[in-house]
Amino acid sequence: MAEGEPSADPEYPGLGLLNTTRKYVKPMNFQEEVRSQRDLDTVLAQASILLDEKADTLDEVLRRMLTHMVEDGQGSYDVDKVMNLLFTDTGGKERNVHLLSETIQGVTSTSTGVCYQQSWLCVLSNVRSLQRRHVCIARLKRPQNWGGNCCEARYVILILAPPRTKSTKTAIELSRTFATMFSNISFRQKLLEVKTQEEFKKELVYQRQQLSIDTENPVIEEVEDSDPRRGKPLQCEEFFKVGKGVYDDLRRRLPYYPSDFTDGITGKDRCLLKYTTTAIFLYIAILLPAIAFGSLNDESTRGEIDVQKTIVGQSIGGLIYSLFAGSPLVIPLTTAPLAIFISVIRGICDDYELDFDAFYACIGLWNSLFLILGGLFNVSLFMKLFKR
Repeated sequence: MAEGEPSADPEYPGLGLLNTTRKYVKPMNFQEEVRSQRDLDTVLAQASILLDEKADTLDEVLRRMLTHMVEDGQGSYDVDKVMNLLFTDTGGKERNVHLLSETIQGVTSTSTGVCYQQSWLCVLSNVRSLQRRHVCIARLKRPQNWGGNCCEARYVILILAPPRTKSTKTAIELSRTFATMFSNISFRQKLLEVKTQEEFKKELVYQRQQLSIDTENPVIEEVEDSDPRRGKPLQCEEFFKVGKGVYDDLRRRLPYYPSDFTDGITGKDRCLLKYTTTAIFLYIAILLPAIAFGSLNDESTRGEIDVQKTIVGQSIGGLIYSLFAGSPLVIPLTTAPLAIFISVIRGICDDYELDFDAFYACIGLWNSLFLILGGLFNVSLFMKLFKR
């Protein structure tokens, strides 16, 4: 991005010309570019980290980062001169408006254009007075609105490098590396929870290691070998292998069954706050419809199914389903169609003078029998024939 000279035309005082250039940068492939991994480990060990920075404006944040890098012993340079390199003045002396000279942001193509990842911003520049590369990462205390495509910035990555260096060690290459790491929303969420600079650096190293591990092909091969629904046409004999679908599902899920319950509360990726808030949210989301439709069922069945029975039934069903479905967070809701179905059953019982409790129980038993038979004879394979 380069700035033109202010216009000398008296009819347009303060007018300037701004040249803007945008270029797509390919994300870093950590599995192939091994040299970049080694360089990154060295840079991470010397990187400066600012946690919970309280500065509001982008100028203040970058100046604070530059000062912090000098205090950390990452070279000696004139902060004002480096600031001039980071920004391009778009006005004359009367109007002090700045735009960043060179940045990298994550983008996603949509049907209406390009969607920016606005929670992080990578700023880079070549500084002649430097002898080696310098990195500073700031995590802001609060999301900041810096306009344009950066309306909720939480992270600022500052990359400085000497202009004359190897092609694999330039500012753009190092910025590409950090930008690839920060483009992962789960990684950014983890960084919000760390308390110290050492933990912050450990998360950076761990993310680099995760991106370096080639786990894609083994997973695909395992799924293709064990999942009969993937890429294979339906065959009649698959429906006569009694219990094979249930066995295959158990074989695939049992190794991960304990982790489904413990991932949120133990291990490196634990998040007790998110685990607790999700459970509370589901509790409220399930309880309120149970009370509402329980009252409706109480009226339509004349007290045979009331609010208490609705809540108890959903609790028992939710516990059983969570234990056997391999998913502890489920939503066993009472819905409007079910309430209408119960009302219809009540009407049938009244017309034929049937006992409502016994008739409703028989419907549940027959429904269970059909589901068991469907599971044993792999009827779920028909789902591959249905599209949205």
